[in-house]
Amino acid sequence: MTIRRPLRRGLRAPASPEPEPAAGPAHALKLVGAVLANTTLLTALLYYFGLVYTQTYFAYFRVHYTLLGQTPDEIFGRGVDGVLVPLTAVAGAALLFLVLTRFLKIRLGEASWSRLLRICSPVAGVLGLALLAVTTALALDPEPLRDRPGLPGAGFALGVLLALFSWRHWTSRRTGGTRSNVAELVTGYALVSVGLFWAVGDYSGAVGTSRAYEASGVIPARPAATLYSAESLNLTADGVAQVKCADPGSAYKYRYTGLKLLLQSSGQYVFLPSNWRASTGVAFVIPKTDRLRLEFGPSRSVPPPAC
Repeated sequence: MTIRRPLRRGLRAPASPEPEPAAGPAHALKLVGAVLANTTLLTALLYYFGLVYTQTYFAYFRVHYTLLGQTPDEIFGRGVDGVLVPLTAVAGAALLFLVLTRFLKIRLGEASWSRLLRICSPVAGVLGLALLAVTTALALDPEPLRDRPGLPGAGFALGVLLALFSWRHWTSRRTGGTRSNVAELVTGYALVSVGLFWAVGDYSGAVGTSRAYEASGVIPARPAATLYSAESLNLTADGVAQVKCADPGSAYKYRYTGLKLLLQSSGQYVFLPSNWRASTGVAFVIPKTDRLRLEFGPSRSVPPPAC
């Protein structure tokens, strides 16, 4: 006869509670990372900075960029030029800050590190609020730092970081915990992003003007462009000569010399006089058609008197 053992009854071990969703900096960084991983957003930012660059570049030559029908590839390429240095600077500064703080924390020890934070926290708060006040005033009147592109936006972003650091340190001491508020951190990251967007936009515009200035300096060294046209284009500028061809059967009855080709884009030519100056120079935007012909020669070549 088989004797069955009675089932042991008792209290079951309580199920382990489900972990609460992380609400610290790691979770906030995940949210920010998800935003930055959005390819559409990054593409839009790159296009915007390239567009700012394009506007200032052609404005230097007194040409409105909308006349040229710039392709997205051209604008994206200029956007990279305007973003590369700021992106490198921000990444380098962040890496240097992380390495420096970790080194000091290991070198000083926990007690000295806490004492250093207590000293630096109010200083950072005052400096951060001062930077926010100054950069907000500069947003309303940017003239005082117009020659320092990117500095106001970078100062705004740094001010937000310093103020946020001081606030988090003060509240953690008062509450006795280090738990972070996600909304607080994400708002801080958003404000820092606004400052960086402001800085990179200003810098991209300044790079566009700088590249245009460099291009204007080498205009005399560009190949000489001779433009033949079936009809008179009435190009009048200092150094530009129009010659009417003597051959009545010629397909191109007018010739223009003294020109330099700056750009060809989306069916438009942009010509500059060979002696172009920023103070008085003009630019010619000419549609690309079958009734035009271009010849290029050495920069100082002189065409024959007749065509």
